[in-house]
Amino acid sequence: MGGKSYYCDYCCCFMKNDLNVRKLHNGGISHTIAKTNYMKHYEDPKKILDEERKKTPCKRYFGGYCKFEMYCKYCHYSEKELQELEKLVLAKKKANSKKRKKSTKWPWKTHTQKGLPISLQPIQLARLERTNFELSWG
Repeated sequence: MGGKSYYCDYCCCFMKNDLNVRKLHNGGISHTIAKTNYMKHYEDPKKILDEERKKTPCKRYFGGYCKFEMYCKYCHYSEKELQELEKLVLAKKKANSKKRKKSTKWPWKTHTQKGLPISLQPIQLARLERTNFELSWG
């Protein structure tokens, strides 16, 4: 097991490609924080907006730097960023409401076409009752 190494995408670091080393790294606090920060970027905007609206602004973050980053109990979004996030949530909701609803009606019952062969025409029950099934084929 010579020069092969494992690269952690979350932490941007190389380590020995050994199961125990990887397990130890993945259980570490720095990896957990890096992974949480990465996954937070793909979270639902509505959920983020609801959580951030409840928080008060972080004095450390707006003063320059907050060492708690994503784990801070205060809000790291400015009022302008929260408004943009709200616009994004509303646009997403509007797009979901505009999705085409499925029709419960059968299209061939409402839109009949003329000139179709008999095999493709809608079934007519009156015509079916008149059919003599006793005839032999050929």
